[in-house]
Amino acid sequence: MQPPVTWFASWMTRSKNPSKNESGSFSTRTCYVLHGILVIIHIMLIVSYIYRWEHHLTLPFTPTNSDFWPVVLSASLQAFYTLYTAVLVFLTQQVAISRALVCRLKLTTIHDISNAWAGLGSALSSIWKQTRIPASLWATTAVTTYLVCISVLHITSSTLLQFQTFNSSMTTNISTLLGWVDISGQGISVSQYSVQNWGAITASLPVISQFPGLVSVGLSNNTVYDISQMGSVVGHATVNATTITSSCGLLPNVTYSGNDSTASAPFGDGNAVLMAASTPWTDQIQILRSTGAVVGGKDFAPAAVLLMVSTLLEIEPSVQQEVAIPMIWDVSISAVQAINVYFVQCSLSTNTTTVVIDTQTNTLESSIPVSQSSTQWEEMLQWTSTNWSAAVGQILADSGGSGFQFEGASGYISEPSIVDEYLMTLVGLNISAQYLQWAVNDPPVSNFTLSPDKLEAAIAQTVAQLTWMAGRMGLASNAGEGMALAEEDVIALRLSITLLPLLFATSASVIMLGLALHTSRESHASRNSQAPISNIGALQLLWLGYHSASIHEALRNVGHPTEANLRRAGMIDVCFASTTPDEELSMRSLMDSQAVDRDDEMSH
Repeated sequence: MQPPVTWFASWMTRSKNPSKNESGSFSTRTCYVLHGILVIIHIMLIVSYIYRWEHHLTLPFTPTNSDFWPVVLSASLQAFYTLYTAVLVFLTQQVAISRALVCRLKLTTIHDISNAWAGLGSALSSIWKQTRIPASLWATTAVTTYLVCISVLHITSSTLLQFQTFNSSMTTNISTLLGWVDISGQGISVSQYSVQNWGAITASLPVISQFPGLVSVGLSNNTVYDISQMGSVVGHATVNATTITSSCGLLPNVTYSGNDSTASAPFGDGNAVLMAASTPWTDQIQILRSTGAVVGGKDFAPAAVLLMVSTLLEIEPSVQQEVAIPMIWDVSISAVQAINVYFVQCSLSTNTTTVVIDTQTNTLESSIPVSQSSTQWEEMLQWTSTNWSAAVGQILADSGGSGFQFEGASGYISEPSIVDEYLMTLVGLNISAQYLQWAVNDPPVSNFTLSPDKLEAAIAQTVAQLTWMAGRMGLASNAGEGMALAEEDVIALRLSITLLPLLFATSASVIMLGLALHTSRESHASRNSQAPISNIGALQLLWLGYHSASIHEALRNVGHPTEANLRRAGMIDVCFASTTPDEELSMRSLMDSQAVDRDDEMSH
C-alpha cells in the first residue's frame, strides 16, 4: 500500500487543473462586482431621496391599492435582499476561505475563520475564544462585522421603500351658480321689474344690516362671484368675480323749486337732468328718482344714481356756494330751520376678474383688488353711464318707505326709503337716533361729516347686495348655472424613501465592500496558488490529519481533546498552497517543510 504522504503528493501531481484557478478568479471578480452594485444601488437611492425622484410613482388611493401594494413592496424588498445577501455571503465565504488556505497562517486561525463563516452566532463564539488563546482576532472580527452588516440589510430592507399617502390634486369641471346677473331688465319684459318684484329684495336690506357678520356665499363686500354647486368636491376652483365700483361727485349749479319739489342739474353741452326732491331731515342720504332730462347737446348720458345729502361735507368755501342748496324745514309754525343740501351723482362700473374659492364652503381664498376711492369732494360736470347703471339707479330709487316719517310743522312729511336707510347704516348714520331727535322736537342740526369714499363704498356694496339677492331669487335675465375648472384635492399613494434605514443600509453595504476586499485579498500567496481543499470542516480536518504528517503529529500528542488543547496544538504555521502550472511543488516537500517548522518551534 502506498504511504499516505506519497499518495497525496502523487495525487497533487496528477491533479493539474488550471480551470480551478480561473474559477476562483471569476468568483472573486463576481464577489467584488456584486458588492459594488449594492453600494451603487444605495447611493442612487440617496440621490433619489435628495431630488425626490421616487415621488413620481403614484397610485390612486383605493382600498385595494392601500392594502395590497404596500405588502407587495415590502415582501419584494425582503425577498430581493434575502437572495442577494445569500449570494454575497456564499461568494465572500468561498473567496475568503480559499485565500486563507493558500496563505501561511496558523492552523487554529484557519479553523476560526472557517468556523466564523458558519453564522453570526458561530462568529461571536469565535471572537470569544480569542480571549483565551488569541489566534485570529482581526480575521474573526471582520467576519463577524460582515455578518452583522448582512443582518442590518435584512432588518432595513422592508422599510427602505414605502407607499405613503399624500394630498394631491386633479383638474376637473364643476357646476357653478353664476354670481353676476343682469338686474337691469334688458331682454325681458319690463313688468318683471316693477316695484312689487323688488319689494321682497329691498325689504330685506335693513335685516341684513343688523347682522354684519352674516356670511353670504357668493358675496364679499362689493364683489359677487360664482359659487360651486358640487359640495362633494374637496379643493379649489377658479371662478368669475365681478366687482362693482362707484365714483361720486357733487352736482353744481342745481336749481331747486320748493313749490313742486323738483330740481334740475346741468351737466354740459346744454344737457340737464331733472329730479324729484323734497326737503329732508338733517344728516340723511336720500336716493332721487330722475323724472326726465333736457337734451341740449348731441351726447347725452343718463344719470346712474342721484342722491340728496343733508350732512356736512369737507369742501372749500368757494365750492360751497356752487353746490350747497339751502332748504327750509318748518320746526314750528313760527320758526323755520335752513338745511344745506347737496346733490350728488354716482356713476357705476364693473370689473370682472377671477378669484379662487373653496369648493365646499365657497369662501374666497384669494384677495380681490381694491379700487382707488375718491379722497375729496369734487364737482361732476360730466359723467359716463350705461343702460345698466341707469336701470340700477331707478331700482334703487323705487324701493318702499322705511317707516320713519319726519313731519314738519306745516304737515309736510319726509320719509327715507328702505335703500336710504341701508345706505345711511353703511356710512355710519343712525336713522333711529335721527327719528328720536325729531320726536323730541330738537332742531335739525347736522353733526356728521360725510366723505366721498364712504358713500362710494356704500353705493357699490348696496348694488352688489341687490345683484346677489336677485340671482338667488331668480329675478334676473341671465341667472343660471355655469362651469368652472377646479383643482380637486385627492388622497393618493406615492413611493417614498425612508432616510434612516437607507443610511444604515448604505453604511452596511460600504463596510461589506471593504471587508470583502480585505478578507479575500491575495496576501502571502502567489497569484497561481491553489489548495487541494476548499474548506476547513470536520471531514477536511480528518482528511488532512490522515495525509499531513505535521498535522497528524501536532494532534497526536493531545491527550485530552478539549477546545483549548486542540487550539493550542493547532498553533502551527501551515500552507496548503501549491503553485500551478510552472512551479508545482510536491505535497511531500510541502509537508516536510511544515514538519521542519514544527520542529523548529519545539526546539525553541
